[in-house]
Formats: sequence, structure tokens, C-alpha cells
Amino acid sequence: MRLIFIILIVISFLYSASNKKASIHNISKQDITWFLQQHKDLKNNYFINNFGVDNHPSGWDRGAYLRAYIDMYEATHNIKILRNLNELLKIVADGNDILTNRKDDRVNSVLSGWGTREYRYGLNKKERYSDMLTNALYAYPLAAFARIVKENKYLNKEFGVDANRYYKMVAKLYAMQKPFKKIIRYKDATFGTCYSYPNNYYEDGDKLSKIEAPINWTVIIAEPLIELYRASRADGKSTQEYKNTILKVSNYIWKNMHLKTKSSRDKYLVWYYWHTDINPETSDRIEDLTHGARLAEFVVSLYDAKIERNSQKRWTKKRLTYLANTFTVGALIKDTTFANYINGTGGVYQDAPATLYEWLELQKFSHQSTHKSIVYYITKAMRKSHEGKKYNLAVFAKFIRFAND
Repeated sequence: MRLIFIILIVISFLYSASNKKASIHNISKQDITWFLQQHKDLKNNYFINNFGVDNHPSGWDRGAYLRAYIDMYEATHNIKILRNLNELLKIVADGNDILTNRKDDRVNSVLSGWGTREYRYGLNKKERYSDMLTNALYAYPLAAFARIVKENKYLNKEFGVDANRYYKMVAKLYAMQKPFKKIIRYKDATFGTCYSYPNNYYEDGDKLSKIEAPINWTVIIAEPLIELYRASRADGKSTQEYKNTILKVSNYIWKNMHLKTKSSRDKYLVWYYWHTDINPETSDRIEDLTHGARLAEFVVSLYDAKIERNSQKRWTKKRLTYLANTFTVGALIKDTTFANYINGTGGVYQDAPATLYEWLELQKFSHQSTHKSIVYYITKAMRKSHEGKKYNLAVFAKFIRFAND
């Protein structure tokens, strides 16, 4: 009898402890309600009549808002969020150039993607081009939606047809564009792969065609492949080509990293905006804080996907800790002030602190240093600037999903 009593006490304690842990991540109905209430205005103002047009949006804000739905669904598993996301994705997918027969000016033919003039391409700065940077910003939520549905058989009945459509559309985009242009062989006999500027690419009058693009381009373009690979894996037919590219991009990123140590003995990573071998005289600009966050997102996606084997792992938990320290140690000037560049140089970051929200994905790896966590510094800086977590949908959803890690 006494033994049974002890067992019951232990079970009660474990149940209480697990509930206490779970409560940290509880999301209020008010938060979900607020998020859902934004949908109608967002749809009307940012998506309806914005796709299937001659000049698609460049994708930065709309891509971020679509990603917010992914974050919010992953945090809450609220089916209404997935339904709302699907409404927006249908608008995006229906506007694909391959369906509306809009040509790419550079090749004078129709390519899969969302052609834009936003980057002022070509010598006359008026060319319409299905640029993979823009394409990837839309490809990520399409592929992530497909992955979410394919990894959960209970969602297939309602969303399976759309999930398959989005998966095929993104797969076709990457097959048609073949965006990864350069493969690098390193001294240790491993390989890296990255993105080069496309043909007929001009910037400030300089032709940059086939020259290696900034590192943030490569990670933004590669991240949808992680979602495609996970979706194919959920279908029971893993696509090795996606995996191979992802692993080469992972290696490419790591080969561009430099490990620094602060006086506090905290280690952190720094890297250049461009790959250092392009032109040593002009490529030594350190990565900035905003674009650096895109690399952080890619690496967290890679880590969560469990694609790298232990024997060849580039992005271990320890290295993710170093990457989190890039924000809290390398870029931090003081509690509410950050540098423009990830190594603490380049002057003071002048944009709204809320725009640093993408670094929140590394929150759970930011508890190991002598400094405080990413959430602490971003939240404190936002309060000082009188910014709330409802700064916009993207910021809000990132806080909901990652801030309590």
C-alpha cells in the first residue's frame, strides 16, 4: 500500500512538472484571436490584385507575413490559421508566371516564378525577371505548407490536394531555374555550393553576371529546399538531390565562418557579406545584422530537419550557440543598442529594434553565454522604442513561436 502511495506521489509530481513546463508555452486565446483578426485586411491590402500581374511584389514583406502564418500554426496548431494561410497561398500560386504566361525579359520566355521589376534589372533598369531571390520568398511558405500537411495525415483530407500542388510548383521552380550555380571544392575534399548573380545582372551600371552573390542570397534560396526535402521524406520518397544541395550549402556557410572570442570568453561567429574569395580588396565587408538573421533562419531550419548525419554535421548545438552569441555578444553594444555589423562595428543600428525579430529563432541556443538571451535584448530595446510585440504579424508570430524557448 505504501509503495502504491509513493508511486502515486511520483506520478503526481511528474504530471505537475510537465504541466508547469507546458504552461510556459501556453498561448492565450486573445493572441490567437488577434492574429486571426488581421487576416482580412492583410488579404485585401497585400495579396488580392498583387499577383498574376506584370510586376509582382519583391516579396520581402509578403514573404515575411506568409512565414508568420507558418510560425503561428507551428506554435498553436490552430486549424483556422492554416486555412487562412491557404487562402493567401492560393492567390500567390495562381499568380505564377507559368500560369499567367508572363515572360521573363532576359530569356524572352515564360519561367516558373513571380517576375518582378522591383530590383531595376538590366542596363535600362526596366527588365522583368523571375529572380530566384524573390521566388524563394514565396517558395518557402508554399513548401512549408506542403511539408506541414504531408507530415500530418489528419490534415491531408482537407489540404492534401493543395499541398501536392504547392509542392509540385516549388519543385518545378527549382528544376526550371536551377539556381545554384557554383560548386566549390575545399582542401578537405568536401564541397560547398552557392548562388551566383544571374545572367544580365547589373548593379549601379556594373555587370555582375555569374559572380558569387551575397551569402544571404544563397541561404534564402536554399531554405525552401529544406521544406521540399522534408515533404518528400514524409511522402516516403526522399529526394536525394535536395538533400545533397542542402548539405553543400551547409558546408559552404560553415567554411565562410570565423570563430571569435570575447573578453568574457564567450565564442561567437562572424562572416563576410560576400564570400571572401571573390575579390579580397572589396569583399571584406562584415555581414550586417539584418541579413545575418536570414542565415540564422536557414541554420535553425536545417537543424530542426535533422538532415545532417552526426559524422558530417556542420551545424551542431554548440555551433548554434556560437551563432546565437553572434547577436548577444558580437553585435551587442549595450542592453538596448546594437551595431550595424555582427562583429560590433559599422555604427549603431538605427532601424526599429523589432526588425531584428528573425534572430528570435535562436532563442533556445542563447542561454549558454555570460550574456542575457536574445529575447531579453530585443524586448528591452523594443520597450525603449515604445514598440510592442504586435509591431506587425511577422514579429508577433516569431515571439509567439520562439520567445519562450
